[in-house]
Amino acid sequence: MDENFKIILRIQSNDTRVDEIIREQERAPKEIQRLKHDLDLLEKSMEQELSNLEDLKKGNMGLDRDLEEIELKLKKSKAKLNDVKSNKEYQAVLKEIEELNELIFQKEEVAMKWMEEIEIQEKECADNNRRWEQSRKEYETEKKKFLQRMKELDKEIQSLNEQRLKLSREVDQDLLSRYTALKANLRSQVVVPVIDAVCGGCHLGIPPQQYNDLIRGGSPQSCPNCNRIIYFEENKNP
Repeated sequence: MDENFKIILRIQSNDTRVDEIIREQERAPKEIQRLKHDLDLLEKSMEQELSNLEDLKKGNMGLDRDLEEIELKLKKSKAKLNDVKSNKEYQAVLKEIEELNELIFQKEEVAMKWMEEIEIQEKECADNNRRWEQSRKEYETEKKKFLQRMKELDKEIQSLNEQRLKLSREVDQDLLSRYTALKANLRSQVVVPVIDAVCGGCHLGIPPQQYNDLIRGGSPQSCPNCNRIIYFEENKNP
């Protein structure tokens, strides 16, 4: 293999690595965005749970006020017993006291259920807060790794670009132009080996005479099927 082929293969290896880096640079932010999205969703869930908790506490405070008012009425009703003048009035006050006691019992039942719900909600808020804190730490850790990785990749690309520029000055310009034109239209490798008369790019056979010319070496040739730049490589696994 002549020196120009060695250089163009190094350029191709360089370009392949650059393409890999670019794909990683495009892929990496999506993972960070996913973590941030999950963190935001958890934060919204926390806010909703806290809002529900506040509503429950406000409702419970309302129940407490209602109980205070009812107990005040009960106290007044019991005081009336000392001032009643007739049995009818006495029975009416007793009924009023009974109804107030029943109402207090009902309110206390509701208050107990609300307190249980508040306790459950407080636990849920605490659990959400722990999950959010864990997710936040994970996000911050991954974000730092991501930023560090992006710096490393930028530095590597800069180095690769410098190497490519140097190699481009050393290689045959016609060969480089052919390589550049093909690379613009092909997603896979441009310079490929021919092993046992089969192109390593399109995997189709090449004419025997051309294969013999490749074996002998000489000027760069193109695959008659896919137009890739080809070179001879001995089959190491017969």
